[in-house]
Parts: sequence; structure tokens; C-alpha cells
Amino acid sequence: MKEGSAKTFVQGVALCLASLTLALAGGMIPIAGVFFGLLTPLPLILLSLKQGRGIALLGVVAVGTCLAGLLGSGHAWIFYIEFGLPAIVLAEAIRRQWAPEVSVAAGSLTVLVGGLGGLFILSWSAGGSMLDLLKHRLDIAVREAVELYSKVGVSPGEVETLFRSGEEVRSFLLTTSPGLFMTAALLSTSANFFLARRGSAHAAAPGGSKPGFAWRVPDSLVWVFIGSAALLLSGLPIAKEIGLNGLLVMMTLYFLQGLAIATFWIRKLQLSPLVGILGVVLLLLQPLLLLLLTLVGLFDIWVVFRRHSFPRLPGA
Repeated sequence: MKEGSAKTFVQGVALCLASLTLALAGGMIPIAGVFFGLLTPLPLILLSLKQGRGIALLGVVAVGTCLAGLLGSGHAWIFYIEFGLPAIVLAEAIRRQWAPEVSVAAGSLTVLVGGLGGLFILSWSAGGSMLDLLKHRLDIAVREAVELYSKVGVSPGEVETLFRSGEEVRSFLLTTSPGLFMTAALLSTSANFFLARRGSAHAAAPGGSKPGFAWRVPDSLVWVFIGSAALLLSGLPIAKEIGLNGLLVMMTLYFLQGLAIATFWIRKLQLSPLVGILGVVLLLLQPLLLLLLTLVGLFDIWVVFRRHSFPRLPGA
């Protein structure tokens, strides 16, 4: 009995440390750290599913307390809002066996509300508006990028050109920030949800069948896609911005559907897991594959790529 309690305690501590490490990596490691940081809720979701809601809540508080001691109380509150709360919501969605689309929607909404809350806290503490905070952060990012290029030996003329390009990028990011924010919420929530669901299923039944990557966008949402495209092509400034942000969100939903179709066929044909790993690497190296999967997900409304199938696989 004591051995089992010790094992449970060590497992809980390890998951909390993993969440803390991912949170710290998100703020300390350039570029790649952002991707690690988005998985910060994953260990806490697994902690909730394996050891219960109360232990998970204690874990969230413990990780936040450590962040407060290492980085300050502001980072702790941002962690609670943007990572702790979504972890609790996603764990509950998996526990109640909600549909993947509903679970990701609930988790993404939590991330969005939490992110807006975090922006409000930061802007309020700085004495400005959320838009001013975004502009300030983007200005810092542009300056840091220009300084980095200067340090690696890029000529002053090229640096000046890069600076002007940086201003254009800054303007574009401000325009698309709502869509990019929602896209990031959808992708990060999806990754945490499906990885946690698979991990919890493996722990519950080692060696058994694992739930697949299932995703189906309601057919009626194609009209949102069409409407967003029409607004983008309208030529009206405000309408173009709304349309562009709408397209970013809809393309993310259809990308997830295309990814689910690819995963379905990999499982159906019983291909090696290495094929899936290679596919992920190719997605990172070749952005055109992202567009291809998005188109597959969109045209699934009419083609129904998963229509002709063998007996339904678990989770597919």
C-alpha cells in the first residue's frame, strides 16, 4: 500500500515538474520554446485524469507558486488563466467523453477568455490599453529581430530593408491578431486534448487500442468560409480584415479535418507509426502540405474521403 502511494506521489511530482519545465521553456527558449510552452497544460491534464480533480488542482497551484517564485506573481496569474484553467476544462471533457469538436471548442474558448484576461492584466498593470500592449510587444520583437541580424553580420543596408519589412509585418500581425490568436488556441488545445486522451487511454489499458484523431467540421460552417472569402475579396478595408481573420480560423478547422482524414487512412491501411512521424516532419518543412490538408478537409464535405471504409476503428 505504501509502495503504491509513493509511486502515485512520485508520478504526481513528475507531472508537475514537466508542466513547470514546459512553462519555463516557453519564455526562455527562442522560437522552439513557444511550441513547448503550448504543451504546458498536458501534464496537468494527465494528472487530473490519473489522480483526480483535487490532486490536479493542487498541482496547478504548486506550478503557479513555483513560477511566482522564479519569475514573479504576474507570470503565475497568466499561467493560472491561460494554462491551468484550460487544463482543468480539457481533463473534464475527456473524463465526460465529450466529442472531440465540443471538447476542443470548450478548451479553446477557455484559452481565448483566459488570454484576453491575461492581456487585460498586463495592460492594466502597464497603464495602457490592450492594443497599446500588443503594439509594444510587436515593436520589441521587430527591434530584437533587427538587432539579431546586425549581430550576425548582415550589412547595414540589408538591415534597414529588414527593418522596413518588419514594420509591414508588424502592421499585418496587428490586423490578423484576432484570427491568429484563435488559430493558436485551436491548434494548442487540439494538441493537448488528443495527446492527453491517448496518454490516458494507454495508462488505463496498456497495449490496448488507442483512440484516434477524430474530427468532423459541421457542413454548415462552409458558409462561414465562403462568407469570409467574399468579405476578403470585397475590397472594403474593414470587411477585408474581418474576412481575413475569418479565413484563418476556418482554414485551421479544415486543416484539422484534413489531418483527421490522413490519420484515418494511415490507421486503416495499418501503416507504420513512422509514416505519421515523417508526415509531421514534412508538414513542418513544407508549408504547401498544410494547404493541401486544408483543401482535403474542405472538400471532404462533397467527396467524403472516409465514406468507403473498413469496420470502424476505435476513435476514428
